[in-house]
Amino acid sequence: MARLTNTAPNRVLAVDTMMVNEEPLLALLNLETDDGAVELAINRTMAELLVDQLLTLLGYDEEE
Repeated sequence: MARLTNTAPNRVLAVDTMMVNEEPLLALLNLETDDGAVELAINRTMAELLVDQLLTLLGYDEEE
């Protein structure tokens, strides 16, 4: 699928993870986008940061 304009952000269409290692935690995060797949290796620290940012985006407050 082509991007709507040259300046439009690339949309995430699907997300999948695959465990690579349990200890230390390492996984592949696969993001399907308008421009194709983006595969990222993430560890526990990055996974926790992603969760924190997504919860903030959704309006959840950790103190509640």
